[in-house]
Amino acid sequence: MNNLVKAGMTQKLFTLLFFIGVTFATQAQDKELPPNSTKYTIGEINVTGTTSYNEQTVIAFTNLKTGEQIFIPGTKISKVLNKLWDLGLFSDINIYVTKITGDVVDLEIEIQELPELAETKIRGLKRKKKKEELIKENKLTAGKRVTENLITTTQNRIANSYKEEGYLNAKVKINTVKVEDTLPNSNKVLMVVDVDKGEKVKIDDIQFNGNEALSDAKLSKQLKKTKEKKFWRFWKRSKFIAEEYKSDKASLIKKYKEKGYRDARITNDTIIKKDDNSIVLELDVEEGNRYYFGNISFLGNSVYSDEQLKQIVNVQKGDVYNGTLLEKQVADPTKPDAVDLTNLYQNNGYLFSVDTVVCSKIIKDSRWSFLQTRDDNFELVKSKVPAQLDVIYLDSVHEASHVEKIFYAYYKMLKNGGYFFIDDISHIPYLKKKKRNNFYCEINNKETYNRILDIYNNNSDLLDLNFSFKSSGLAIIKKNSNAPLKPKEKIIARE
Repeated sequence: MNNLVKAGMTQKLFTLLFFIGVTFATQAQDKELPPNSTKYTIGEINVTGTTSYNEQTVIAFTNLKTGEQIFIPGTKISKVLNKLWDLGLFSDINIYVTKITGDVVDLEIEIQELPELAETKIRGLKRKKKKEELIKENKLTAGKRVTENLITTTQNRIANSYKEEGYLNAKVKINTVKVEDTLPNSNKVLMVVDVDKGEKVKIDDIQFNGNEALSDAKLSKQLKKTKEKKFWRFWKRSKFIAEEYKSDKASLIKKYKEKGYRDARITNDTIIKKDDNSIVLELDVEEGNRYYFGNISFLGNSVYSDEQLKQIVNVQKGDVYNGTLLEKQVADPTKPDAVDLTNLYQNNGYLFSVDTVVCSKIIKDSRWSFLQTRDDNFELVKSKVPAQLDVIYLDSVHEASHVEKIFYAYYKMLKNGGYFFIDDISHIPYLKKKKRNNFYCEINNKETYNRILDIYNNNSDLLDLNFSFKSSGLAIIKKNSNAPLKPKEKIIARE
């Protein structure tokens, strides 16, 4: 059998050997044909090796056809090899020339299929739930192709997960056992995962290097959950947990920033194994210079003066720089109602009123603007108010056609998630014999209510609609999409 292409796991070099008077070797390339390529017509194609796929399926996938002309050496064979490798189903792929008759060449495709995972067994753990979690987390489901990479990755991932929990001596070993099956060409394996997590490692000592401003005792105090072993500390464990250690190191740096050392950092931290059950933690600290607050200035503030903002920040020139405090004075994520700059602005919005009556004398506030005009003077109103609004409240001419016109005009200015309120939508208080008995208001409010329902009927995917029927009623509309509103669609009663 003449070896046409031998493709190992590296796929780097394809050796082409011909025993027809000339022997040569070349590296497969896709850019151009080798100068010594010969054109052949494909004769028979056979598939050998271990595979659960039938021969015709493999041949069809390669797109090699009897009667097709190919160059040997050439790009066609290289592309076939790459295509098969890309499936991730095989551990070895070889293509051979088995016979050459004139310009007709017979080919053999030899493939070794990766074994299929039949079952996974976890040994060394007592809890069934933990075993199930490991199988799920590592996606060791039946039918998965078992590769060396899968075994190595799974082994490391399980071991590392235990090391993060403090089991630094955890060991994991994975073996596969071939499953005997009555089906022909079966290639299934049982994966056996042996886990020896060992005992949790304790911290015998914590050492700091490079610290001068803060003592070892003060630094140790910041490591809330990472404590060294002390005979008198029976209420606090000294076990090493990687995630808690990481959090504690961040707390240590935070303490430095509170003391003015904004450049402080841990340049190196080393875990030294003392014996099988204990370790020593060594942290190298670089404190840097101590900083102080200089001049404090504000840019872009028009609603509040510099003095008002300085009272909130509560920092004076010459104070020791406290980065943690400064962050909280700007925006304190731990207290939603904190007195900080963010809440100062977010809790004080701006109000715009549009009315035909002069209302500016009612109240004097820099955050409340009055515009004397009709609410359907769209060009003027839109030039005076922001393009995006959080809330719009409509309480003007209570005629259905006017309400519809105003709603469609201003709804597009409402932010996504904003609310549009429409007053006077209930006709019930104006019915005959009611306290507000008024035929005009009864008819108008009833028409307005129905008109709002017609609008909602064709836009229910864009907004939410609720009603309050206290007093003269209120329509509460929440915008759920920035898509433009569709025309109203009249609700037709069932006959």
